[in-house]
Amino acid sequence: MNTGLLSRNALWLLLPPISLCVLDNGLTLYGQPDSYWAGDYSSVSEMSPSFNHFLSLHPLVYVAACLLWAAIFSALILLLPEMMALTVVVAIVIGHMAGAASWLAYRFHSYQSCNVLFLVTSGLIVVAFKRGQNNEGRSAINWARTRFPGWSRWLVIAALVALPLWWFVIPR
Repeated sequence: MNTGLLSRNALWLLLPPISLCVLDNGLTLYGQPDSYWAGDYSSVSEMSPSFNHFLSLHPLVYVAACLLWAAIFSALILLLPEMMALTVVVAIVIGHMAGAASWLAYRFHSYQSCNVLFLVTSGLIVVAFKRGQNNEGRSAINWARTRFPGWSRWLVIAALVALPLWWFVIPR
């Protein structure tokens, strides 16, 4: 029974998406050309239009956007009912795994690293799901403990979904 605000094992569900997010974003920074690091931010190399834009402004703007992105998906994972949260975990992991694999394969020419990435990612997901599931179908955050009305949780979720939709789904 979840008597506190946050279920005991819920943070395990954040392990795979945060790990892959850090790896993907680290490879993105590491993979920028020398001209980028010499101050020519227009020479950015990034497939995501939104994060390409952030990189073109400054590396610290990119890092801030990455931290905001991680905070948003972490909050969503903790607020959503379990099946929806697990779906978000898998979607985030697949997206960042694809991003990391594209850097490893095309920029760093390391096919074998991609195979290791897939194996490690699969292991992370299995461990996180085994350790993080609550088997009750509830969200990780016990919203009743916040003393806010139940509908307000869905309002927060809708607000958290709006920015990623704008960043990643709506064409520019």
